[in-house]
Amino acid sequence: MHKIPIAGPRTEGRILGSDWSVPNVAKLLRSNAGTGAWDSSRAVDGRRAAANQYYIRKGSALHLPTKVSLIFIRLAQQRCWYASLCFADSDGYLPWNEQAAEQWLCALFGEDRPRAIGEDADNPSVRQFTLASG
Repeated sequence: MHKIPIAGPRTEGRILGSDWSVPNVAKLLRSNAGTGAWDSSRAVDGRRAAANQYYIRKGSALHLPTKVSLIFIRLAQQRCWYASLCFADSDGYLPWNEQAAEQWLCALFGEDRPRAIGEDADNPSVRQFTLASG
């Protein structure tokens, strides 16, 4: 598991309902992201694979009210923060929602949101964003 993870309809992390606001989920994921980094630098041995798996579980969530599956982690090799957003429900992918995405990106990146660089994925319901570490 050394390839950078991309959010999808299924999450490795927690499934959160309406008792979790976007700012609260973002705060949780930012806090968890600060405790480690995704390491894709070399072939992944058992210990590194387990550490990456644990880290991605802590850095991902599905937020049911906004229908967003997301990942927020640090990438060790690229020395950046990384967010992957996917709009989905139990039936699969949903169309990209620009307004909800912007709400999430502002909550995740805070005042640095304008510096976050976005990339489209192969799936139009999924996008990745990076922000170079200062």
